[in-house]
Amino acid sequence: MSEQKIVDLLKWRENVPEGRLMNPGLAPFDLLGASEWSVTSSGPGKLDLMCHLPDVALNPAGQLFGGFTAAYVDIASLFVAQSDVEGTPGFQSTINMRLDYFEAITQTPFRVTSEVIHRRGDTRLVACNMFQGDVLAVYGLTTLRHQPLSDVL
Repeated sequence: MSEQKIVDLLKWRENVPEGRLMNPGLAPFDLLGASEWSVTSSGPGKLDLMCHLPDVALNPAGQLFGGFTAAYVDIASLFVAQSDVEGTPGFQSTINMRLDYFEAITQTPFRVTSEVIHRRGDTRLVACNMFQGDVLAVYGLTTLRHQPLSDVL
C-alpha cells in the first residue's frame, strides 16, 4: 500500500467540473476522452452519459472496436457503483462483465446509461446500455466489489 497513491487518487477525484464524470489524468480514461463526456443525469446508483468516440477506438470499418466497448461499459459501471456506496470513497473492482452486441457504434456522441440493479454487501450488479441514436447497440452486465483504498493501493 502506498499512502501517496491514495492521496493522488483522492485528489484526482476532487473538483470535477459540473456536468463531467471525471478529471483528466488517468491514461486508460484519457485514451477515450472520458473527462470530456457529459453527465446528462445522475443519482445514487444511476448514471446517464453522452460519450465521445475517438478515432483511436475505431476498428478498420469505422466502428467502435469491441475491446474498447468493454472499457466504456467498465468506466460507466465503476462510477455508478461508486455512487451507490455510502461513506468513504473506495475502489471498485470488476469481478465479471458480459457484453451483448446488437448494433455497431459509429457516431459520436453516443449515449450510455448505467444503473445498479442489485446490491448485496460490498457487491453491486450493474446494467449498462449503449445507444446509437435511439437504438440499443450494446447491453452490458457488470459485477463489481467495493474495497477500501487501503486494501488495494
